[in-house]
Amino acid sequence: MDYPIQTLESLKLFIKAFRKQKGVTQADMAEKLGITQQAYARFEGNPQLATFERLFLVLRILDVGISIEQIVKGSKQVKVITESGSKEIW
Repeated sequence: MDYPIQTLESLKLFIKAFRKQKGVTQADMAEKLGITQQAYARFEGNPQLATFERLFLVLRILDVGISIEQIVKGSKQVKVITESGSKEIW
């Protein structure tokens, strides 16, 4: 399934939604990442401040993938690929 992410605010909402959909708590995510629950809460609240490596790792834990497809009219088209499909992100 595809999920359009057009703002960093929507990225934050999708990360939280994917985590809850998998039945994983912030504490569970923190443990898997080797960080404190407070550090994970900061990440989830401001994913734009994270490194791409951290964002990629979080998405892998949640079984969510990202692929960059092409540049169209100066903006990147990115597709989030999940187990059930994919969604374009602008």
